[in-house]
Amino acid sequence: MTEPVSATLGIKLSTTIAGFAGGVVSLAFIQNLNRTQAIGAVVVGTLTAAYLTPAILEHFNLGPELNNGAAFVIGLCAMSIIPAIKKAVSRRADEQLGDASTQPTQGDGSAK
Repeated sequence: MTEPVSATLGIKLSTTIAGFAGGVVSLAFIQNLNRTQAIGAVVVGTLTAAYLTPAILEHFNLGPELNNGAAFVIGLCAMSIIPAIKKAVSRRADEQLGDASTQPTQGDGSAK
């Protein structure tokens, strides 16, 4: 039977809890955060773990027994890995757009 959170949001409750725990533990390593920033760090860790853990497990061919451990580590490191992910996505998008701009077009609209 599918748990209600999984059915509604497409995430596993155990993964979300492990990501939350990782986000909370990350606060011990991040200095000079105010209350809002600390809450944001935990939320980012939780959501990152909830949605990226299945992809990470699949990409690295890891078994389901590592789900919660992976979610914890992703939640713990989310504030550090999000900037790297954003940079990689931006670089890839720039490469794709650069490739698209050099592709021939169907025409310039000046057909006679």
